[in-house]
Amino acid sequence: MSEPKSTASLEISVARLGFYKGFNPVVAISAKGMVLFLALSFAVTPVIAQRVLDAATGMAFSAFGGWYIYLMAGGVLFLFTLAILPVSGQVRLGPDDARPEFGTAGWLSMMFCAGIGIGILVFSVNEPISHFISNPDIITGTETARSARAAVSAMGYVFLHWGFSVWCCFALVGLALGLACHRDGHPLTMRSALAALFGRRLEGVTGHAVDVISIIAIVAGITTALALGLEQIVSGLALLTGRAFFAEFAGSPPITALLSALVVALAAALASILSGVERGVKWTSQIGILLSFCLMLIFVLHGAGVRVIGLFAESGLSYLRNLPSRILTVQALAPGPTGEAARIWQEQWTIFYWAWCIAIAPFVGLFLARVSRGRTVREFILGAVLAPSLMCFAWFAAIGGSALLLELDGTAQGRLIAADHAQRIYVALGLMLTPGLAFAAKLLVLVLFLALIVASATAAIIAIRAIGAGGGEDAESPLHSMVWALLIAMLTGVILSVGGAGSIRDVMILGAAPFSAIMALLIPAIALALCRAGIDRRPLAGPEPVPPGLRAQ
Repeated sequence: MSEPKSTASLEISVARLGFYKGFNPVVAISAKGMVLFLALSFAVTPVIAQRVLDAATGMAFSAFGGWYIYLMAGGVLFLFTLAILPVSGQVRLGPDDARPEFGTAGWLSMMFCAGIGIGILVFSVNEPISHFISNPDIITGTETARSARAAVSAMGYVFLHWGFSVWCCFALVGLALGLACHRDGHPLTMRSALAALFGRRLEGVTGHAVDVISIIAIVAGITTALALGLEQIVSGLALLTGRAFFAEFAGSPPITALLSALVVALAAALASILSGVERGVKWTSQIGILLSFCLMLIFVLHGAGVRVIGLFAESGLSYLRNLPSRILTVQALAPGPTGEAARIWQEQWTIFYWAWCIAIAPFVGLFLARVSRGRTVREFILGAVLAPSLMCFAWFAAIGGSALLLELDGTAQGRLIAADHAQRIYVALGLMLTPGLAFAAKLLVLVLFLALIVASATAAIIAIRAIGAGGGEDAESPLHSMVWALLIAMLTGVILSVGGAGSIRDVMILGAAPFSAIMALLIPAIALALCRAGIDRRPLAGPEPVPPGLRAQ
């Protein structure tokens, strides 16, 4: 049986008895069924499933490549325009008298740790080195590959992929949820973000669809993060142990080693869940922050040192100067062979990143909204966009910038360029440190990857559980979290076995497409919510003055 869960506005039905007590059965069962169906399709009919995926991905790049670029650019333009309007400094994410629950320093730290840890570690060295060899500036002949100017250009594109666009994507979801949930009293679930547009229609099929699409996007995004992290763990073990079990075969880590690493990560995630999902996220996140700081310190002290400051400043200026054109450029529209090469580069990097950001935006946005009650809209935008972007720039400048300078000054002698993408961070540590210290630092990276995998997976499960429960607090069952952990691990393992990491990314690009439509609707939803909030804040008119001639004598 189901009963309506009373909220200040939207009423979302949840089961009151049985396995799904506290959950909306339609959302929870539908989402699990879709994930299970996808996993079984790859397991039972792998050839057919792979062909369908390849065809669908090709269509997705044609149909959604430009759409993703313009959607992300629209988010940047909308939020920065909103930040300068007077209403953004007056309306709070909560009642007008609400005040922030967390101090500014702690709040900004939580913003940065909201679900991107695996990405910034995976690409910390790999992406700058890759762009140092090839990027649109090099493809078009504006810059020369492997030159000092190419290093600045490379870091500029790194900043593009980890800067304002990414965090505006997350902030768009967080702001819509913050206004709807903290100010208007709707439950903290994805359908509430569209309450300003659709109202009580979200209590039925429309709302269920929004929540299911959001869960599928989260699953698609987190499986990509898991696959990337597992590749890095296996590559690190291959370098540390020298065993053939972990060695690459045909350019990719062996599937047996990847699945073994997945089992270890799953066991760690289940232990985290059994200790309490929120507690598990807290401890693994704290370990991740500590180890990340240690890794950054190693690169700063033993890498290029203060020279990265100059690269950071020059690359930052290049990023800001080129931001308007780069966020709006669709390389598929460029003519000739140069345009084709630039198109392929954009698909492999920018469109992949934008799809990944859109996919994980539901759970990052939920987290941002949860910790931002009491902030003004302007504080939220600046805190959720500028501060994390600067932290990402500093991270990549310290680690990726140091790697670039090792190549420029001849220390690396092309070894970072020649290394496989999953091994570049380990090769960089080997170049900077003595063998003993390098071994310890590589081991630190392995532990860091495992901690980030567990933290990201459990954070995603928290979001999935909240959405499945319609934002309620009564659906607190470790069993449901364990089922989702097993489903996500099964999907990741099956697709890795059939098509490798490339297929995981293809699933993510497709999984992000439906949620991108929801993201587009968030812009008018936020605008309408702010208009209503501005009207509500206007002082009521007093009684009309009585003309002097009519005053009582």
